[in-house]
Amino acid sequence: MVVVLLAVVGFQVFPRHEVTVLSNGQAVRVAATFNTRNEGLAAAAVTLGPGDRVLYGTGGRHASVAVQRARAVSVEVDGVVMDVRTQATTVGGALAEAGITLQQADRVMLNGQSTTTHGPLASAALVYGGSAVPFGVPSGSAGDPAAGSSRLTVVRARPVTVMVDTLRVDTMSSANTVNDLLSELGITVREVDLVQPGLTSPLTAGLTVRLAPARSVNLKLDGKDQTLYTQAQTVADILRILGVDPGPDEILSLPRSTPVTNGMDLVIGLNHTFTEEVQEQIAPETVYDTDSSLAAGTIRVAPGAAGLRVIKYSVTTKNGVETSRTILSSDVVQEPVAAHQIKGTRPAPARPTLDAPDYTGTYSRKITVKATWYNASQGGKVRSDPAYGITATGVRLDYGVCAVDPNVIPLGSWIYVPRYGKCLAADTGGAIKGNIIDLGFPESAGGQPWFTQTLDIYVLD
Repeated sequence: MVVVLLAVVGFQVFPRHEVTVLSNGQAVRVAATFNTRNEGLAAAAVTLGPGDRVLYGTGGRHASVAVQRARAVSVEVDGVVMDVRTQATTVGGALAEAGITLQQADRVMLNGQSTTTHGPLASAALVYGGSAVPFGVPSGSAGDPAAGSSRLTVVRARPVTVMVDTLRVDTMSSANTVNDLLSELGITVREVDLVQPGLTSPLTAGLTVRLAPARSVNLKLDGKDQTLYTQAQTVADILRILGVDPGPDEILSLPRSTPVTNGMDLVIGLNHTFTEEVQEQIAPETVYDTDSSLAAGTIRVAPGAAGLRVIKYSVTTKNGVETSRTILSSDVVQEPVAAHQIKGTRPAPARPTLDAPDYTGTYSRKITVKATWYNASQGGKVRSDPAYGITATGVRLDYGVCAVDPNVIPLGSWIYVPRYGKCLAADTGGAIKGNIIDLGFPESAGGQPWFTQTLDIYVLD
């Protein structure tokens, strides 16, 4: 009875509390009587590590205990590596807890990437939450593992000197190479600039970097303007770089001993002699023949072909301007083929006679055709073409020349066209098929010298 009474009294005087323990993303409910914080952690099998923080809250018979794990951070500075555990959330906070003071121009790397003191560390060590587990069920772990480690590296700035020509710049830099240092200073290095030591050289304390920027020279060489970037000291150096040596009768605007200055003007005019080869066409001649097998008055034209001549010249230029040209040789590499105009001499039989207002004479046949018109601009060639206005038979297109289908009217035939007059069948065309005749006009005749119409034409021979 006494034992039971004491148990009842003790339960009333020292009641049990429900404790929710949050650790490593898990929530565990346990019971505690006296020290709810410590008893709760022990009941949940949670072990605290260096730097871990415990947050405690209570209300009535319920209490909450949350464990905020410290981050493991590896810090390397001045050749020494130290491991710290911290509740800091920023790079600067972690460095401060490690007792590290940054100097001007020092550089900080987080896991190999550049960062700042205000930059965040790696992801948080503890994420609160998770589903609550039933009362009295302990955590499945014997202890809480450490959070993922971050690596901080402090690169100390070193004193360096940069000499740009005669300008001296003393600075502190944590750059890795000479190129990184010059980029920090906003100095652009061109390909022709001289840098000592080289751009890829590592940056060490007390290093002196010398930069000799190339000078720009406004150069006119043989009449052509250009900009030359060079490390040359004198005009003679420029001539040596260009591989030229102006003679007494050539142009050099400055003495060879003149020092090169940035933006200076220099004119060099040289004499050159070289061989130039030019091809020229040889126009074919026209041979006039007679043929007794052709009816008198009939003319047939066999077109010729242009030849080719190659001429070699010796050309001399002074300051880019041609001063002389002499023929060295002239060779015909392709002979021209003469055009033949053949006139028939065979007497024609008696023919019917046409008595028109503007023509009276005999004709061989009458054909009903569609008559259109054209001029040189419709021949499919530009004006600069040597063949502009030249017909299929080689004669020049003008009034009195017409295009026909040779299967209907032979080339070389003379034709009388009412209201047009006589014309020579000397041309053909892709659209001239069958009983169609295209009447030629000079371009000066205007835009509508003839209206398309169907009429009878007369082949005169």
